[in-house]
Amino acid sequence: MTRLKTEWIDYMLEGMNSYNESLRTKTGFDLKGLVMDTFGISQERYERLASKLLVASVPVTQGEGIIGSFSESVCAIVKSMGFMTYVSEETDVDGLYSAILTDADVIFMADDTRYLAFSRDNGSFGENNYATALGFIMVMRAMMRKAGLDISKEKILVIGNGLVGEEAVQILLNHNVDFDMYDKDPKALEAFIGLETGKYVLNSADEIKNYKYILDFTNEGDWLKGEMLSDGVIYASPGVPLSLTEKALERLQNTAVYDNLEIGTAMMLGEILKTMP
Repeated sequence: MTRLKTEWIDYMLEGMNSYNESLRTKTGFDLKGLVMDTFGISQERYERLASKLLVASVPVTQGEGIIGSFSESVCAIVKSMGFMTYVSEETDVDGLYSAILTDADVIFMADDTRYLAFSRDNGSFGENNYATALGFIMVMRAMMRKAGLDISKEKILVIGNGLVGEEAVQILLNHNVDFDMYDKDPKALEAFIGLETGKYVLNSADEIKNYKYILDFTNEGDWLKGEMLSDGVIYASPGVPLSLTEKALERLQNTAVYDNLEIGTAMMLGEILKTMP
């Protein structure tokens, strides 16, 4: 998990309504709808679960310490999806203990290495690397569907073979989605090439402009310029930080979905909801 900065997530405390509206405009779904679509959860079942589940976010001081507004932002995201939430006053294991005593049904916690949500009742869990990869693949599918396209019949470019990129590769392979791969670090590609997928690996960033559909899982900001992209490109990225330069983002403002926390968090919750009757 890339460590977030407070200034990257402060907006979530007041901005979830506008975030969900923007996501709905671009994909046809807000976070709630994206979860229901991904996991095949009916409206009736979702609303029933939302009405009865209590979600806690427990701050963690281990490692580099608490990221300002992180736990509050998690609660803002989950609350925008219709769930009851609160931030534990206690931290770390004591916070977990407090959440259990408070009868929290789902508990979110993150340290410098791992961001997890888990169910107190049935032991199911959502892990952020996988959930983020799945979430942005589903966002890409939704944006393409909205444009009258079928992700299973097009070629996707995956940029970045780090922790989240590796998860995305496995998901795409499992669902027989055609894709090529680019990472500027040859060492990062060694594991991918070792999979012997037969997928094409770009030789340079100059080839990025040959692709119309890009899933970007890099964690270096401000390097992907407008002239490196094709016209009409559809772009999805967890953006921690965002690769697109300011000018590139202006060009893609109607066809790019990116965020630092929201989609991954929503999909973590979805991983748990799918296990509940």
